[in-house]
Formats: sequence, structure tokens, C-alpha cells
Amino acid sequence: MTQPELTFDHDPAAARREGRDGDRDRDGDGHRDGDERGTRTARKRRSRRWIHAIVWPALALLLLIGGAIAAWVLYHDAMSVRADLDEARTVVVEFQDAATARELDQLQPIADRLAASTRSAVEPTQGPLWRVAEVVPVVGENFRAVRVIAEGVDEISTEVVNPAAGLVADFGLRRDPATGGFDLAPLREASDIVATADTLVTDLHREVQGIDTDATIGQVSAGVEQFDEMLGTAEAAIPQLSGALAGVGALLGIDGPKNVVLAFLNNAEAAALGGGPAAQTLLQVDNGTVTVARQVSSSDFPYAVPVDVPVDDSARQLYDSILTDNINAATSRPDFPTSAQIISAYWQRFMGVTPDVVVSIDPIALSRLLQVTGPVTLADGEQLTSDNVVTKLLNEAYFRFPRGADSDVYFAAASSAVFDRIMSADYDAWTMADAVIDAANTGTLMMWSADPATQALLDGTRLQGTLPAGNDGSTVLGVYFRDRSSSKIDYYLHTEATVTTNTCTPDAPSYTVEVRLRFDIPDDVELPGYVDSNLYDFYRTEVFLYGPVGGTTTAVEVPEAGLETVTGPSVVDLGRPAEKFTVDLVNGQSAVVRATFAGAPGTAGEYGPTDVRRTPMINATAVRMAEAPCG
Repeated sequence: MTQPELTFDHDPAAARREGRDGDRDRDGDGHRDGDERGTRTARKRRSRRWIHAIVWPALALLLLIGGAIAAWVLYHDAMSVRADLDEARTVVVEFQDAATARELDQLQPIADRLAASTRSAVEPTQGPLWRVAEVVPVVGENFRAVRVIAEGVDEISTEVVNPAAGLVADFGLRRDPATGGFDLAPLREASDIVATADTLVTDLHREVQGIDTDATIGQVSAGVEQFDEMLGTAEAAIPQLSGALAGVGALLGIDGPKNVVLAFLNNAEAAALGGGPAAQTLLQVDNGTVTVARQVSSSDFPYAVPVDVPVDDSARQLYDSILTDNINAATSRPDFPTSAQIISAYWQRFMGVTPDVVVSIDPIALSRLLQVTGPVTLADGEQLTSDNVVTKLLNEAYFRFPRGADSDVYFAAASSAVFDRIMSADYDAWTMADAVIDAANTGTLMMWSADPATQALLDGTRLQGTLPAGNDGSTVLGVYFRDRSSSKIDYYLHTEATVTTNTCTPDAPSYTVEVRLRFDIPDDVELPGYVDSNLYDFYRTEVFLYGPVGGTTTAVEVPEAGLETVTGPSVVDLGRPAEKFTVDLVNGQSAVVRATFAGAPGTAGEYGPTDVRRTPMINATAVRMAEAPCG
């Protein structure tokens, strides 16, 4: 009897049956009936039926079991990641609270807890099972989103938060015993951390914005939105911090020897950026060492001799030729780069010095800084405090020193004394940082660098002293003043503005800016000639109103003219519609001027909340915001 053919799917019982059949089918010559090849084909058919009936269900069962195990593992991992990210979010809040409260010794332990949470969160997302889940239709984008967030939080923790916590806990301004200058190593380390944060946050924000939240479940979508918002906030804050560090570094010569001009602005003779640069100090800085090289006043520069600085025609129309031929008018335009380049040109032409950096500061800023340093004592024993420095420098000095040259000397000496106190670094560095930020945000402290790379770090910061280039973050309007009486009378000038935003027109919003001016000189005060107008028997003030970027002026009005008010010119300056009003007043008299600006049609969605920038006045300009009623 011929043995049945053995195959991987051989069934002994079937073989026995086939043997019996074969015995019955033999004829007299001992051969099988039919074709043997047909027999083999039949056996294969039976084998395939066996596979379909038994093997595939078995494999499907195995896949189902494996899938269930995989699903359970993924579910367990996802819950673990979620718990770790929730813990990380809680720890971040603790870190922020500790930093705000200046509990610096707590930052590193909190940062270590954050690192542990983020490491634990990211670990499950690195396995092959998780990566396979990311490409599964319907659910894949959820897994990808969770991984991106986990990796991002972990990278921020590792590359930014942890090193920053170690640095901040021991950060301060210290003198190098060998040179007597400031130790710049912490500043360099801080700059490196911020540069890392800038790159990391920008790249991560772009990746997060690439997540398709339409394809994720509600909880994941909410997490993505929260992380996106956090990154957006960080992206906006980092340039401010980067600019501040660049500013401090430039002031201390972190990149080598530099000439720095400190321009002390006099708010009693108002100009758009605060006042004219009445006193100026040349500092020579190098690798943390700061030396006062020279002090001058505005009278040391010639009058009516223009410097060669490229200035827009619109600025010349608004601010006249004195913008570039009188150093006291250099700060007339609300654009500190323009002012700084004019001041720099004066130093180059008439002092033989090329400034690398120009910084402006006024007594309003000094008052804020003195809150940190405490009182400053002058050579004659007089004390300047946060409460009295503005009055002493911008009013009392002119009664004590009626001659302008003498008051300039006093102004320079007082400013120098305050500067020396600040450079002593004998105060809390973080409290001083808050004061500097406040001064920059109110426009009383500004900085410009001749180095394009350093200047670029100031882009978008208030320290730069520029108006925003767009309206998307906020729609910034401008209210600025300039004295044209050749006086120091603005100690007695009171101003207020009402800004009405009209969003009733679907096409584009409109903005009405109304400004009221009034002089209030006490009857019992006899003004020194240097304070009173040297040109007229009234006080002339120019008002400049700036509308939104890309907008147009739709109305110019003078509801109350005072003694006399002249309008114009009307120009586009700094990419904005700008209106000029020349207002003449006598004491006790008021004037009201008004301009209405319209946004470009069809761009309503590009206009952010309304904000107002204004000249830092001794008597701060009160601003009232209003919404026009619709219907």
C-alpha cells in the first residue's frame, strides 16, 4: 500500500480513511482508480478549507487578544502621561508663585520636581507601540498631540526652567575684585538661556499649531489649546526679556569697549518722548567697567546748525527744521531711534565722539528707581527721594538757579549722583529689574544701539521707544505734546484725553481722540524768566495725535480754541495718520482738540484692543477709554 503524501497539514485520521478507500478501489493489476494528480488536488482543497476554518479564526483571535493587550497598554500609558502632565502643570504654577514672591531658594527644588514629572510624562510616548498608534486612522492624531505636548514640556523643563532656576537663585550684580567692574558671567549665562528659550518655544509653537484639533477628542483639543496659549504668552515675553538683557549688556560693555551717551530729558519743556535732552553724560564701558568720561548740557551744542541725519519728510513737516538743528528738539518725534541718531550725530560732529549706545532717562524714571535705591545725598547734603526728585529737578531748581546754565549744572549733578547710586548695585537686583521694566513701559527709559544685531534684540520692546508696526496685538494711538514757548512751563500743564472706539461699522473701526489742555499756575507764584515763556506773552503747545497703522484721518476739529488753535499739517508719519494742532493758551485757559481716524476698510479683524501711548508728562495725562454706542 502506497503511503499517503506527508504535508505540514497532515491529518493521520484522514490518511487512514484514504488508505481504506484505496484498498477498496484497487483492481486486479494493483493500481488505483482515477488520476493520482486529481487526488493530490482534492487533498489541497481539503487543506485550504481546514486553514480557512481553523487557522484564520485562530490568528484573528490572537490579533484580538494582542490588540486588547496593546489597547490596555496604550490606555494605561495615556492615563500615566495625563497624570504626569497634570502634575507638571501644578508644579509650574508653584514655580511661578515662588518666583513672583521672590522665594528664590524654593525654585530649584520645584524645578527638580517639574523635571521628574516631565521625564515620566514623555517616557511612555517614546515606545514603538505609541508611534504605531499615531498612524492609526481616527485616533492617531490624539496620540501625536499628547506626545508633542509631553516632549515640549519636558524640553522646556530641561533646557530652560532647570538652568534658569539654578541661575536665578543666585543671580545678582557683583563686582569683580580683580577689575572693580561688574561680573558679567551671570548675564552671559542668562542671555544664553533666553536665546535657547527663544528658539525652543518658537519651534515648539509652530509644531503645536500644526496639530489638527478637528481630529482630536475634546480633552486633547483643550490641552492643545492651553499649551498653545502658554507658548504664545512665552513667545511674547521672551523678546522683552531678551531686549532687557541686551540693554544691560550694552550698558556694561559685555561685547567690548563702547561709548554710551546718557541723555537726561527735561519734562518741564515737553517733547513727544518726554522732554529735551538738557543734560548728557558720556560713559565709557568695557567688560563690566563703567567710567564717566564727560558731562555736557544742551547749551554746549550750537543752535540752528543742522546735523546730517536722514529723516522722513513727514517728520520734517510735523516737527519743523528744529528737529535736526536744535539738540533740545531731537526728542520731538515719538520714535527713539530717530532721536538717538540725531543725538549721536551731534556728538560725532561737535564732540568728536561716536556713540555706540544712546540711553534716555527722565526724572519720572529716576523717581521710580529711587524707590529701590533709597534717598541719594548730593554734595551739599541735599537729599533726593522718590517723592521729591521730580519737583526739585523740574521746578524748584529754576527758582534756586534762575540762570539756565546754573540749573543745567544742578540737573547734571543730581542725575549723576542718582546714576552713581544705581551703579553701586547696593540693592535688590530683582526689585530694580521691576522698576526698570516699569520705567520702560511708561516711556521714561529708552535705548538705541548703533549695532544692528543688538538693536534687533530690542525690536518689539517698550525699551526701543517706537510705536508698533501693526494693529493686531493692540491698536495703539498716540497723544503727544511739545512746548514751543522756549520755557519750562510744563510743570503747570494739565492734560487729559478721551478715546472713543467705534466698532459699529462692520468694515472697519474708527477712533476719536479728544485732548484737553489747561495751564494752572498758582496766583501767588512769580515765575522766573527761565520758566516763563521767552518768546510770547502766552504759552504755545503743539499737540500731535497719531491714528492706527494704515488708517486715515476722517475729521479734524477744535471744539475749544483757547486763545488760538491752528490745525495742520496732516500727514502720514511712521505708517500712521498724524494730525498737528498748535495751541496758544494763557494761565487758567483751556483748549480742546479732536481728531477722528478710520481703519482701513475690510480689515476689522486685524485691529486689537485700543491702547494709547502718550508723552510722559509731569502731570500725567489722564486717559478715558469709551465705546461708541451702536444703533
